[in-house]
Amino acid sequence: MTGKKTILGLAVAGMMASAGFAHAKTVCYVNAADSHAYATPANEALLASAKEQGLEILSLSQDFDVQKGTEQLNTCVARGVDAIILWPLDPQAYIPGLARAQQAKIPAIIINSPMSDDAKPFLKSFTGPDVYEEGEMAADALNEALGGEGSVVVIAGQAGNGTTIGRVGGFTDRLAEIGSNIEVLDTVNADFDQQKALVMSRDLITRFGDKIQGVYANDDTMARGFIDAWKEAKPSEDMPPIVGINGQKDAFESIRSGDMYATIVQSPAEDGRLAAETVGKILNGEDVADRLPIPLTVVTIDNVESVEPAF
Repeated sequence: MTGKKTILGLAVAGMMASAGFAHAKTVCYVNAADSHAYATPANEALLASAKEQGLEILSLSQDFDVQKGTEQLNTCVARGVDAIILWPLDPQAYIPGLARAQQAKIPAIIINSPMSDDAKPFLKSFTGPDVYEEGEMAADALNEALGGEGSVVVIAGQAGNGTTIGRVGGFTDRLAEIGSNIEVLDTVNADFDQQKALVMSRDLITRFGDKIQGVYANDDTMARGFIDAWKEAKPSEDMPPIVGINGQKDAFESIRSGDMYATIVQSPAEDGRLAAETVGKILNGEDVADRLPIPLTVVTIDNVESVEPAF
């Protein structure tokens, strides 16, 4: 068995009966990581919702390692579980494992991050944010902040990751669609990691300096990395407008202080809950939509006091 595993079971027959299951169903959850600012609350919400439904969860942590995740997916299939929830870190790599799951008549859904169209025949549903729409929303926000023109840098997540592809693609496509005169100086990958974003931002600031008139970070954690790098390199200069994603408490505080222009709220609790509820419906024989998005909200100084942080 590869990966850390957590088994949450319910032995109370009444609770299982209320969920509609004569016997406890086992769901294999291949998660992104056990310890992460976004993944941890998403995992907790998924496990809590599963418990309420009388589902037994076998949770395996990929630790952001695609190879490890593909092996764990194969382990899930070999165990003959009743269903699979996969948090994909790559849009293609898991397809062979999902095909094996289908052959074994194990229904599978993906959470949070999209996969390529090639995976669709093997999936019952995708639950989570519309990452392409998030990119579009970020483009609109940064375009507004800069008055439709200027030069910006993009701090992206992991190269090849479905979330990264969607959030960057939606951003660049939307700028072109609205006829914005914003120029992207460079796009760098910081892997959704604050420390990596700090290092990459130092390099961007060294290379481009005051040409950086705006920043789009694929998540708030990486936005914080740029903020720290800018304050380190240019402590007396105004912060360029920064747009992030996730709606973290730190981002809300940064908006209040003027260090960030906007964030897009995406709830990890809703992300996890929706995945668990969807797989529960599938196991109950109910039909589900092939795409189930979670709500998204743009937060700026205009509404920061009326919206709750996602985490």
